[in-house]
Amino acid sequence: MTQDKPGFFTRFVRSTFGFRKTTLTFLVVISYILAIAINLYFDHLSLTPPNPNPKILTRSWIDLQQISTDFHPYDSHANDQVHDYLLLRLDEISTKKPYFNYTDDYNNLNIMINQQDVFDPSNLANRIIYFESSNLVFKIQGKDPNLEGVLISAHYDSVPTAYGTTDDGMGIASMLGVLEHFAKSTTDQPDRTLIFNFNNNEEFGLLGAEAFLKHEWYPLVKYFINLEGTGAGGKAVLFRSTDVGILSYYSGVERPFGNSLMQQGFQSGLIRSQTDYKVYTENGLRGVDIAFYKPRSLYHTLRDSISSTTKGSLWHMEKNCLDMVSNLAYNIDPIDDNLQKAIFFDILGWYLIYLPVDSLYKLNVFILTIVPTITLIFLIIVNKRGTWHVDAAKGWLRLPISLTCSYFVTNFVSSYIYLNDPLLLSNDYISPLLALSSLNILCNYFILNFASWLRPVHDQKLIVLFELNIITWCLTCWATTKEKIDSNVGCYSFTIIYLLVSIASLFGLLSLMLKPKAPRYKKVMKPRLYGSTDEEQQQHLIDQNSIQSSSNTTTVESDHHPLMSDTASTTSRTNSPTIVIIDHETEETYKKKLKDAALKSFSYDWSLQFLMMVPLSILIIFTDGELLLQALHQTVQESKILGNFTMKMLVYIAICLGCPILPFVHKLNSIMLLFFMLVMLICCTISYFEEPYSFSAPLKLRFLQTVTSGSDDDDKAIVSLFGRSGYIKPILKDIPSVDEKDVNCTQYKESGNELCLFNSKRPWLIDGTISQNDYSNYLNIEIITNSNTDKKKKSDKYSPFNAELKINVEDNRNCVLNFNSSKYNYLDSKNNKKMISPVKLITIYNSEIDSTISPNPIDELPTGYSIDLNGNHHFKLMKGIDELQLHKLNWTQNSYHLGIQWLPFTFEDDDFKLDDLSNNLGINVKCYWGEYDDKVNVDDDEVDDEVDEFGFKIRKVPALDELIQYSPDYIIYSNLAKGLVEVDGYVEL
Repeated sequence: MTQDKPGFFTRFVRSTFGFRKTTLTFLVVISYILAIAINLYFDHLSLTPPNPNPKILTRSWIDLQQISTDFHPYDSHANDQVHDYLLLRLDEISTKKPYFNYTDDYNNLNIMINQQDVFDPSNLANRIIYFESSNLVFKIQGKDPNLEGVLISAHYDSVPTAYGTTDDGMGIASMLGVLEHFAKSTTDQPDRTLIFNFNNNEEFGLLGAEAFLKHEWYPLVKYFINLEGTGAGGKAVLFRSTDVGILSYYSGVERPFGNSLMQQGFQSGLIRSQTDYKVYTENGLRGVDIAFYKPRSLYHTLRDSISSTTKGSLWHMEKNCLDMVSNLAYNIDPIDDNLQKAIFFDILGWYLIYLPVDSLYKLNVFILTIVPTITLIFLIIVNKRGTWHVDAAKGWLRLPISLTCSYFVTNFVSSYIYLNDPLLLSNDYISPLLALSSLNILCNYFILNFASWLRPVHDQKLIVLFELNIITWCLTCWATTKEKIDSNVGCYSFTIIYLLVSIASLFGLLSLMLKPKAPRYKKVMKPRLYGSTDEEQQQHLIDQNSIQSSSNTTTVESDHHPLMSDTASTTSRTNSPTIVIIDHETEETYKKKLKDAALKSFSYDWSLQFLMMVPLSILIIFTDGELLLQALHQTVQESKILGNFTMKMLVYIAICLGCPILPFVHKLNSIMLLFFMLVMLICCTISYFEEPYSFSAPLKLRFLQTVTSGSDDDDKAIVSLFGRSGYIKPILKDIPSVDEKDVNCTQYKESGNELCLFNSKRPWLIDGTISQNDYSNYLNIEIITNSNTDKKKKSDKYSPFNAELKINVEDNRNCVLNFNSSKYNYLDSKNNKKMISPVKLITIYNSEIDSTISPNPIDELPTGYSIDLNGNHHFKLMKGIDELQLHKLNWTQNSYHLGIQWLPFTFEDDDFKLDDLSNNLGINVKCYWGEYDDKVNVDDDEVDDEVDEFGFKIRKVPALDELIQYSPDYIIYSNLAKGLVEVDGYVEL
């Protein structure tokens, strides 16, 4: 009995929506293209300012240009010029509203604090920092003084090697733009008081923020918005938030862009740099950290300039800051006091999703329980109905084998790429990502397709989906544990992916549940028809079975049910069909026919499963993965540890990008496979031969030149270059004044870095004659008094020793002192071997008072910071002072006047002797100069070859100028220390 061919509509439906290679390949291509295109489009949209530009943006851009005119670190004259420009702008704005006011810290606020290294948690040294603030603080008085105020903060200093456009001129310009908005006649007075902290010297200790804590307006604020820049342009990301309560006010900004993955980087210690956010949060404020984050290779370099950013970048930060400030400023209700850490991420820059980490933990526990329960129920029903023809022991190992093999292959290739060039990712992470993703997909295709050909199973996609569901369940369990124990805020994507995979899996089981119940095998005796012969009886049964078989075939095809054997007959009066079997057919052959028919049956549920899981999963993985790689890929320049971590992340992201299509991958079209092969080969070739650096992604080296005051060899001006091992010496070959034989490099194997030292052109730091520019004149340590040499003092065995000294330096703002003795060494104490420093008290004498100094007895001063009646600053720390940092503002004050008290013993010293050399205290003094893009005047009373003919002007740091001039354009320089030139001195008391 022949069947009619299916009609045109049936053929169209089968060809379009059936589980066919062409349809599947089309959807896969669309899913990946959309993930990339959507991200690119919304990135562009977020960086497109309104046309015409808002007035506050136009004015802010002018401000940014003025701020970025010169390099302006704290220890530069240009820093004062930026301060004065901001002072004029704030004075101008303050006249527009009667409730506007501002203060200037310059010569009005000095602080002395005990601070451990904020950028290196492993540094255990007790540091005492004396800092003269030049913050500018602006206040907009709120209507209700009882409401807690809001702080908006950014720093206006740069590093010595950068114009500071993004770090942090954009933050300063954004704050000025917000002020201009509130200064408009159409803008109402805010309900809450707003404080704007234009702070100075963030780069070398977050000191501007520390100074604000001593400001008279600090008690007015409870909430803060910190604006920062750790890149050069791009979008301003929400780095981190103190809690979910304050985060709700960021969620209302026009273009939210944030991800708690960034915050997890800080929490885990992966990101070791810090911002003023650290100071504010440690002192009880609640707020957010908004910052530019890429490209990191331009961060702290001369390419952090106006040419490397856009108005769109400035507007992105400025508008988001303005929106959040407005949300807080006009809110008279109590701020949500939920202090839990938050999970957050934006949806394409339009909407911010956020929730407490504890809520995500509870949600995970719920879905990790309910989804397996529902799945188990569905499996029992499907098994009872007999609609999934799969053996318990067959088909379940193919995905584990495929994932394992593809991982090892992908990891092997990535290791080869990385070993070939450890800095490859710095220049290009896209090519390795595409190569490894394509390779991973191909490996999985060949294994899963071969398994499907060798031993077909009914609905392989559902088997793979089910196994992916188990894998994501395990990953979500791990993430849930981390959320509970460590308050991890970076694992939210596991929950989303698990839900998507679960929905697709459950839908597949639901489709099987809704199919007609499979006929059961039941052997019956042949009934004899009354009055018939055996031949007639047999013919009657065959005819009857043929008719019913035809009927059943039609039903199966229309309902997508497995085809029944043409020997079966079904009763029409019950939902539990009874099968009549001809003598020669066994149960085994019958089940095989059912399975074969199921394999050939049409299936349309795959398209819904695909749409439920694949596009959104790919979008989430690609969005989060690219954000991570954008932030991390240039950290490979900083250490081998970060390089290894970034490559591992690249491998994981590449594997994850292919996982959503694994249930369907065995059905991919051969053209798609050729495409993946082509992408893999091209990208592998690019990754192998591509240079690890370029003009757009340069290799960053860190520079410091050191000279020693009073040394016998005044010709020595040692340059230190720090960077990844193996990349410095090839560059120095082309530097004219550098003799390759004199380059001495020290390898740091653990970090994969090296420090290369070589002699170079000397620095010129002050105006004057050549003799006045002798190194001994740059730094001179004058001992005024020293009780250690006073014989009368030696009669008092347990009294502290006192010394008074002056550190004479011209045109300087920044010096650091370290202490040592025969029983104590600063370097050992710093590097995880904490020792007790003998220095217990530091005094900074008031430079404006010239009087006879008598040291205060150590027991008369309170522990910590104090000021006496003469305005002298004291800091007493009985657990020992390892380091003293000095930061002053007055350029004409050519010295630091200090007092030091030390105890050369501990009370456990039974063998202490007054005449022992251990009484002596050694002091290493290092003073820094941060200006290099400048010249000094050298008088013509002496002749020197290095003095040029144009007015006897000499560049301050010729060694750095030479490196910049002769280095390739893919090399860029940053500062290694607090300045570009370090002058060392030593004295023993």
